[in-house]
Amino acid sequence: MKLIYIVDDDISIVNILEDIIKNNFKNYLIDSELSANKGIEGILKQRPNIILLDYLLPDKDGLEIIREIKKIYNPLIVMISEVSDKEMIAKAYNEKIEFFITKPINVIEVVSVINKLVEYDEMKNTVNQVKTVMNKLNSTFTHDDTNNELFEDKIRNLYSKIGILGSTGCEELIESVKWVKEHNTKYTLSEMYVSLSEKLFNKKQIYLVKKRIRRIITKSFISMAALGNEDNMNPVFEKYSNQLFDFVELRAQMRYLKEESNKVGRINIRKFIESSIIICDRMD
Repeated sequence: MKLIYIVDDDISIVNILEDIIKNNFKNYLIDSELSANKGIEGILKQRPNIILLDYLLPDKDGLEIIREIKKIYNPLIVMISEVSDKEMIAKAYNEKIEFFITKPINVIEVVSVINKLVEYDEMKNTVNQVKTVMNKLNSTFTHDDTNNELFEDKIRNLYSKIGILGSTGCEELIESVKWVKEHNTKYTLSEMYVSLSEKLFNKKQIYLVKKRIRRIITKSFISMAALGNEDNMNPVFEKYSNQLFDFVELRAQMRYLKEESNKVGRINIRKFIESSIIICDRMD
């Protein structure tokens, strides 16, 4: 069973969060502590998937707790505080938290946030499982022409849904996804760019291929962040935002677009491509 761990010195908040989790996330166990030091001890012992962490605790603040935990492993962390100071929130996001929730606790917000983290956690586990299997096989996938065409149709369908199909660089991106699928996990981005430049243009056009792929993924990243700001319950945002992108970086871009921060989010080209493969493989 997976575990959600709560660290908050207010027992009433702990009780509220436990009730929310019990009522909405029955596949998750719950544990909690009322102090920072005991919380750190319990977290490092049990290694929960998701942590709900109070910002201000009597014996240590939440940022210190995060730094100690992340020396050992990287769970998904939600910071909770009754203080909504922008500088404090920025410091929390700089420590790579996933979300910041302000008190008083809003049940709908907590359920929505944990749902997103559960989806992200499951996606991450799936990626790791796929990589493990592929590494064990240690062989290149082989597909007949029919399967290749079907897979390409799925890629185009996915990119149509997120609004980049037909944009400059999309064809290069599609070719990169097909190339990575064929070459297993045994590749570097540099090798991919070289191979695609030889196929699509010529060997001297490596920079052009790299630039076009980065530009189209960046376009998708910015569009997804804007969509999240406009309506974070939008089906496209809910389904694909934390699958295709690092949600911490996407959150930073969302805040940048709302002019709440001067820090832009960063794209992860490898994650986008490999996640595209996983999504397409899951399509009926």
